[in-house]
Formats: sequence, structure tokens, C-alpha cells
Amino acid sequence: MRGRIRAVAAPLLASLILVPLIALGAIGWHYSDLILGPDTRPGRTGQRVLAHTDSTLTLAPTKKARRAGIWAIEWPGGYGRIGPLIAVDDHSVTTRFQLAFGVAPDTTARLAGYAPDADPRTWLGWNFDQVEVPARVGPLPAWFIHGTDSTWAIFVHGRAATRAEVLRMLPAYRSLGLPCLIMQYRNDTGAPHVDGGSYRLGATEWRDVEDAVDYARHHGARDVVLVGCSMGGGIVTQFLRRSSERGLARAAVLDAPALDWNAVFALASRQRHVPEAITEVGKFVASLRSGLEWSELTQSPHAHDFSTPMLIFHGDADETVPIAVSQRFATARPDLVTLQTVAGADHVESSNVDPDRYAATVSSWLRGRGTGAIAPPAPTRARH
Repeated sequence: MRGRIRAVAAPLLASLILVPLIALGAIGWHYSDLILGPDTRPGRTGQRVLAHTDSTLTLAPTKKARRAGIWAIEWPGGYGRIGPLIAVDDHSVTTRFQLAFGVAPDTTARLAGYAPDADPRTWLGWNFDQVEVPARVGPLPAWFIHGTDSTWAIFVHGRAATRAEVLRMLPAYRSLGLPCLIMQYRNDTGAPHVDGGSYRLGATEWRDVEDAVDYARHHGARDVVLVGCSMGGGIVTQFLRRSSERGLARAAVLDAPALDWNAVFALASRQRHVPEAITEVGKFVASLRSGLEWSELTQSPHAHDFSTPMLIFHGDADETVPIAVSQRFATARPDLVTLQTVAGADHVESSNVDPDRYAATVSSWLRGRGTGAIAPPAPTRARH
């Protein structure tokens, strides 16, 4: 009888152990996919367009439509710029509108901080060159805008974004005459795919920035200003900590930088009501799959490894990277980090909410570090 009981109990006990472990492993794998990506592109609809003229749009009065500032609007087959606001009431929002590409929207569109398909010509009317950075992973496409200074600005976009993300920030750097290199990095569309196409959250992508800095140096740059948004900010700080070329960085300007991925994923889990334990399992599986060390992706404990002056913009309404991340980093290095808090700005929206203040702050801060000392000529406008 005991033998029969053992014969039945053993498989049952094994299944009671294995089934939860398999389920936990499957959940961990799923959340590790969310951590490592790649991410899907957001849709282009959702905001109702009530009417339009050549220079105005009338929109349904959503929270996003009511925001002051300068924003992008995109729809299938086109994109443009909106703002400032003209009139707001309970039934509609009327705003200035400038068409950048396509035909004005008739029904629905999407409001965002930038238009993913834009380029310097369509968005700013500026001529630019298509160049390739010869990186270790293969050629990286980049836009290059000529300038008059020997300091180059190199721009690094954020996670699941395109290089068009930085176009809203460019005028401040062009006003100083800085040549601008707007780079793509590994696993971007059109760039070399490695590691199965998934992110490494800056742990490897910083090498692409190193290759871009080397490219700038070999094309006449004396030194560089590194500009990073969101994950791009994390990539830049990895470069500034780990690269043998970090001495070529005169300064860095970061916008809502991902300086602590533990805090980023903790916030995302709370927003989605995912238990903390599940998030930790997902991070553990992600580290097994990718080799990531989470302690290396949190910059505040390494704050004294930095020597490059940094200007950080961060919105106090950021729902992706908590502003506390930048505050901790700035507190750790008050001698090196200048933090600009922008009221009402969500993730990487500081330049949208108050473009004039943003540009003036960047220009003044960089001039204070000896950049752009000679006034440049006006930017070249592209012919349409």
C-alpha cells in the first residue's frame, strides 16, 4: 500500500513543483521581452480633428490638445507642427498649424512631442547630409548639419524613438554654430541588428557613441557636446563613465535621462498594477538572457566616476522616468550637474512646453563652458 501511495504521490508532488516553476518562467520570459524590447511603434490616430485651414487646426478638447507649447501632430501619410494655442473652450481647441509633410488631416491624428518620420528639411527647413558612421557593429546612418564651430553636437535619441526625436531641440545648438550629428545606433531601423534586435539599455550602445565621437574627431571636431534623450541619456552617461574617449566630451545635455532602470521599471510596474515580485523575475530573466548587470545601469552610485559637466532637463510630470532619478544624480554631484525642472512637462517634453526657455537655457549654459563663442551665420534653409 505504501508503495502505491509513493508511486502516486511522487509524480503529483513533482507536478505541484514543476507547474508553478514553468508558469513563473513563462511570466518571467514575457516580462523580460518587455524589458529588452524591441518596442512597437505607437499608432497614428486617436485625436479627433474637427476642422482645418492652411494655418490652423480645430481639435476635440482632449487633455493633450489643451496643452500650451509647440507639439507634433501625425496621421497616416503626414505630419506637422501645432501651437501656440488660439482658443480653447468646452467643445474644441483651435491652434496654429504648420504642415510639414503630406496633406492636412481630415479625421483623426496623434499628438506627440515629435513626428517620427520627420527630418531636418521637412521639420526645420534646413539642408543636411546623409552620412554613415563607420562603427564596430557596421555602418550607422546619421544626419549631419554643417556649422561654424569646432565643437560638434552629437545627438542620441531614446528608446523606441527615432532620431527625429531631437529635431525640436536642434535650434539651440544651431544658434551657437555647432555642427550637428544626429546618429542612429544598433538595432534602429536601418542600422545593424545585433543581440537579436533587443536593447541593452545603454550597456553596449555607448560603444556606438564612441564610434560617432571618433568619426567627429576624424572630420575636424576639436571636441563634442553629447545630447541624450531618455535611454539616449543613459547611453551618453555610460559613455562618459566607461569610454577611453570621454575626455573629448566638453559637456553633455540630457533630457529626462534614464539614469536608473530599476526606478523606470518599478514605475512602469506600478502603473500597470504588476506585482513587484513579477517585475523582479522579469529583470532576473532579462539579465540571464542579455548579461545585463542592473547595478551598472544605475548612475547615482557611480556619480564620482564622472568628470563632464552636465545640464539635465526633466519635467515634473514625467510618467516614464521619475524626476527623482535626476534629482538624486544632481544631488550626488552638485559640482558637475545643473538640473532644470520644467513644470508640467511629461517625458522628454521640456522643449515642447517652453521652447524659448529651453533654447535660451541651453545656449547660455554652453556659452558659459566656452562653446559657440563666435556668432554663426543664419542656418541654410532648404528649398522646397
